[in-house]
Amino acid sequence: MQDGRSADVVVVGAGFAGLAAAHELAGAGARVAVAEARDRVGGRALTRLLPDGTQLDLGGQWVGPSQHEMRELIERHGVRTYPTPEHGRAVVDYEGALVDAMPAEVTALYGELDRLSREVPADAPWTHPQARCWDGRTLASWLDERTSDPAVARTVARQTAGALLSLDAADASLLETLFYLVSGDGLDVLAGFAGGAQSDRLVGGPQELAGRMAAALPAGTIHLGAPVRRIEHGAGGAVVHAGALRLEAARVIVAIPPVLAGRIEYDPPLPPRRDGLTQRMAAGYALKTHAVYREPFWRARGLSGISFSSAGVLTETVDNTPPGGPSAVLTSFVYGADAHRLRTRPPGERRRAVLERLAGLFGGEARDPVDYVEFDWCAEPWTRGCFSGHLAPGAWTGFGPALRAPVGVLHWAGTETATRWNGYFDGAVQSGRRAAAEVLAAG
Repeated sequence: MQDGRSADVVVVGAGFAGLAAAHELAGAGARVAVAEARDRVGGRALTRLLPDGTQLDLGGQWVGPSQHEMRELIERHGVRTYPTPEHGRAVVDYEGALVDAMPAEVTALYGELDRLSREVPADAPWTHPQARCWDGRTLASWLDERTSDPAVARTVARQTAGALLSLDAADASLLETLFYLVSGDGLDVLAGFAGGAQSDRLVGGPQELAGRMAAALPAGTIHLGAPVRRIEHGAGGAVVHAGALRLEAARVIVAIPPVLAGRIEYDPPLPPRRDGLTQRMAAGYALKTHAVYREPFWRARGLSGISFSSAGVLTETVDNTPPGGPSAVLTSFVYGADAHRLRTRPPGERRRAVLERLAGLFGGEARDPVDYVEFDWCAEPWTRGCFSGHLAPGAWTGFGPALRAPVGVLHWAGTETATRWNGYFDGAVQSGRRAAAEVLAAG
């Protein structure tokens, strides 16, 4: 190498943010080295095929029609998609009663949150006139002020803090909630299937797309099994210690979740505001499970497999059966305090709790799957939570300006830094391209 460096840019992480950054940089003629701790690419995308070929997406799985960054990549790399199955009506369980629609007070609060979110500048939420007030209160406290009905408050909390942020409403500030809503086009789109954020899945899973992106990079770009433990940085460049590798570069893009970025040793240490941000941006803690059946028995009853419950261990379910099977899949999501409680129980008890609830929603056949799979991202050492990281109450106004601001030759990517589709693969791609543009502009 003419200047003695390992690369012009080292990218930390081979999820969608890191892969997108590497593609942009390599396309501009830069020499790139991607250091990935795992033995695979894809980050929070993880697809498992059962022995009969049934596809299970253990991590993120959906793309929506307005997620243009992902749509462009899907088309470019020739990955096929298929619509999320909706072969009937959804089950809506409100306080133990099956209803056609949520109570008016619930939908009114959804509308109020959407209205407030449209006021929030997605690129700088801390600048809103009410930012300090909204950031200093939790979504739970705001809901308690808006309604005297605990069931109404719990329902809205489960649909927003739970289903979107993978948190409990007591862990999320009102400002964080509003930012997330505006970054994803509002609650209807975020919660929607056909035409919404859960519109389509990828044949082979998002990990298939990540693999094709990796294969399209120059040979030798990606280094697997290379966890970054230390980054030395200064005006002259950086040295990245990744497993047994010592990578020298002019600039570095750190494209991993903030909770992991904060565990890297930096020399010199990061400025207090940037370091404080990573301490206040823990990952969500949802649980996702898959019950596998010989056939989608719920469809014979006119049910779609989609459900929402205002109480109970499962907040949401979805029919995750791939086209043509060969097996049928009901996927369930557990959020908030329910996820904390379920995680403490032995595996057999967790399985029984999930299957019993599925039986209550879809019929007794749900108690007898041919397979049952769960994957806990909180226990995954190179992720430590899902779906994504969120700033704690008070952190947007105290630390938000450090979220994307480079620190010398260090740049930051990852879906948590995205201004659009934050928390989704689309946001990750946007963030990687933004960080690469910063590097290229710096020369």
